[in-house]
Amino acid sequence: MRNENKSKLEKDTIISKKLISKMTLEEKIGQMFQVGFVGTKVTSGISEMIKDYHIGGIIYFRRNIKSLRQVFKLSNELQAISINQRVGLPLMISTDQEGGIVHRLIGGTHFPGSMVLGATKNTELAERMGQAIAKELKTVGINMDFAPVLDVNCNSLNPVIGVRSFGEDPFWVAKLGVAFIKGVQAEGVIACGKHFPGHGDTVADSHLTLPVVKHDRNHLEKVEFYPFMQAIQAGVDSIMTAHVCFPSIEPKEDIPATLSYNVLTNLLRKELGYTGIIITDCMEMKAIADGFGTSEGAIMSIKAGSDIVLVSHSINKQKQAMEMVVEAVRKGEISEERINQSVLRILRLKKKRICLKTIIGSNYQKIDKKMDEELAYQIAKKGVTLVKDESNLIPIDMFNSKKILVLDFFLKRSSLVEDDIENENLLVDFLREEGVEVKHYTFFEGKDTMPSLEGIGRIIVCSFNAIHNPYQVKIIRKIQTLNIPFIVLSSNPYDLQAFPEVSTFLTTYDYSPFNLQVASEIIVGKYKAQGILPVTLKF
Repeated sequence: MRNENKSKLEKDTIISKKLISKMTLEEKIGQMFQVGFVGTKVTSGISEMIKDYHIGGIIYFRRNIKSLRQVFKLSNELQAISINQRVGLPLMISTDQEGGIVHRLIGGTHFPGSMVLGATKNTELAERMGQAIAKELKTVGINMDFAPVLDVNCNSLNPVIGVRSFGEDPFWVAKLGVAFIKGVQAEGVIACGKHFPGHGDTVADSHLTLPVVKHDRNHLEKVEFYPFMQAIQAGVDSIMTAHVCFPSIEPKEDIPATLSYNVLTNLLRKELGYTGIIITDCMEMKAIADGFGTSEGAIMSIKAGSDIVLVSHSINKQKQAMEMVVEAVRKGEISEERINQSVLRILRLKKKRICLKTIIGSNYQKIDKKMDEELAYQIAKKGVTLVKDESNLIPIDMFNSKKILVLDFFLKRSSLVEDDIENENLLVDFLREEGVEVKHYTFFEGKDTMPSLEGIGRIIVCSFNAIHNPYQVKIIRKIQTLNIPFIVLSSNPYDLQAFPEVSTFLTTYDYSPFNLQVASEIIVGKYKAQGILPVTLKF
């Protein structure tokens, strides 16, 4: 089998090199860019980027997805435009389908996030989830998933990774991450480990500023690098870079991994032996845009060793970045041989993973979600975690005639995920289905007026990243002064560190539907929580 794979790779290399020799410089550089656009239909702007700028890939966000049938049609039309160009190459069409708080595919199964899998410590479930997600993506013409997150979340105050990580143990992050990758790639979809060399031990969000990880090389090898090293051995198709500085690897001040030759070429390529695709995180994030600019950042990243530059939003910045890379090659700042190296990797991966027969001209096949939803439920059932219950408030007394009051918070949209947070609290519906009489009240920031507590026997307060939200902490402290037993149900286990004296704390790790269903079933006593906390909490 190894000889057959080697022979196929050699054959694909010959074919790809022959094609590269016929491509213009602009066509080659176009393959090295993946871009985003606004709209659920093909726009004149994205059509221009394919026809005139020869882009190699497109990233979908929620703004592009209205329904499964719609996104299938969109993918078909975009691919048809691309393969009818002179070179006739298919597009890598990607999205971030991690599960949990990063769920793009409206109409697809909303799986629990990575930290729920971390709480299950079950690699079989991780692999099955990766495979199920890949099947759904493939059905609508998405051939690349920017998942899994391989960051080891060692910092409870991390504002951007947190529950998107499998946990704080490099061993389990690697085990579960590799299993997820195997599931995705078994379906012929491109998996992407992110964010190399590791975004897990930061207290800053690279969407907003430039974080720094100051650990020495020995620590980095044992913690941050380890999951990526295991993923490389497992044959991960692509790796996304982190807009994070690592002074022990890159001594030049304020040079993030995305722009560092020491990180991407010396470390990732030469030391770790990675031969797959290196793709940048979005070059419009402030960690790059504010300090270097998107266009200059693109040039620096290609020099450092990136194969694909991701520019997710502005068409003007996309055009400018591509034009400046072309100019940099013409001036000799970047060699054309360096461009050819990346294009060769891209073309080989496209030949390996993208089968146009399953997209162009085919009819939409409705996704049968029954098995996927059952899998999502099983993951939630094994992952939702009762961290503490010192007052024995779970299960609730179903024969008590008093009502349950569910309190939650209106959530503002953030910079993180374009944004996938939904304000509907399904816990209320699930509790009512279990026969619980529920009263529901939502707090809006700046207001702390409590609803009427008449007839209320127990309170369930739903926190969301309270560790980063003083307003939520203030409300929970106010609830503590009431003479009514209460349970905190949190989407972030680290929230407990903001109010460690709370007696009963149940974490779902995220508010995806099956996690909330399981939480309701635990609360009413159908079964006991099974999850094992994958992070250390101080309480």
